[in-house]
Amino acid sequence: MKKSRLVLLMTALAVMSALVLAACGSDDSSSSSSSSSDLSSELVTPGTLLVGSDIPYPPFEFGDAPDYKGFDIDLVNAIAGELDLTPDIQDTSFDTVFTDVAQGKFDMVASASTITPERQKVVNFSDPYYDSAQALVVPTGSDITSVDDLAGKNVGAQNGTTGQAYAKKETDAARVQGYPNGPAAIAAVKNGQVDATIIDQPVAQDAVKKGQTGFEVATVIPTGELYGFAFSKNSPALLEGVNEALGTLKENGELNKIYQEWFQIDAPETVLNGITAAQ
Repeated sequence: MKKSRLVLLMTALAVMSALVLAACGSDDSSSSSSSSSDLSSELVTPGTLLVGSDIPYPPFEFGDAPDYKGFDIDLVNAIAGELDLTPDIQDTSFDTVFTDVAQGKFDMVASASTITPERQKVVNFSDPYYDSAQALVVPTGSDITSVDDLAGKNVGAQNGTTGQAYAKKETDAARVQGYPNGPAAIAAVKNGQVDATIIDQPVAQDAVKKGQTGFEVATVIPTGELYGFAFSKNSPALLEGVNEALGTLKENGELNKIYQEWFQIDAPETVLNGITAAQ
């Protein structure tokens, strides 16, 4: 009798253990499925990575739709490939690009965007992918050699950029004139509309590389700026997915290849070491 009861008890325990294991397996499957569906649910259009970008801003983004080119474009395409998504890059104004993505108009912003505390109030940023500085652009032969020479001068910059913020906060310029894009801000120097322009150093470098005349880079202004991709605060799964894809591109050397293609240098340690932007 006791033996029969013992057998029944052991059988019952075995059945309970099987049910517990099955339940755990079900939870794991559900969790994995939920994670995958979370990413799709955060996209404007399932299967597509809709990206807002202010174009032109060479060498990061330029050209004609839909065949845009540039450093950001190549990197976005590589990230989309890692996520098994189709990239769709849309030209938009830099002035409103962060509020646009915050409101769900785009999935992501890729527009040579510096990670700043002010912008982080509106959007979340990915891990950094580019280490930049500002450049002081002046007419050829100008006696302006540093920001100290900008007192009382008219200074140009692209609207909504850190270059514009720097000109307003860190110089004694008489007036800071905003322009819709980088090329327009450089053209303002060449055309005599302003005495100087403060703009991202790689943009100025790209213009020099392409043989444009009538201006020169007076000096590079170290600012410790890091570029990141911007996301709505309602897209945590997408942000995590892009960071994972970016990490893969850093590890497998693809990011270095894109750097070499556009800047003839390897990605710097500030980027490869995976410094994470505060959210």
